Amino acid sequence: MSKPIKEALKELGRVCLMAVIPILIVQLESGKMEWKVIAVSGVVAGLRFIDKLMYETGKATDNKALKGGLARF
Repeated sequence: MSKPIKEALKELGRVCLMAVIPILIVQLESGKMEWKVIAVSGVVAGLRFIDKLMYETGKATDNKALKGGLARF
């Protein structure tokens, strides 16, 4: 597995730990599951994964366009 993919997967794990898991804990405590909230958090984590993958690939290949990620800044 290449370094950019490893770094992007680590970022995905971080975002999931920081967002999705606390949401699940709160929803389990309240007794109702809001699947839309969980889905939106998952989409945000997926976008963060793509952004990090683009950045790391750009850094590894010295591609200035990819280094900007999704937001280009």
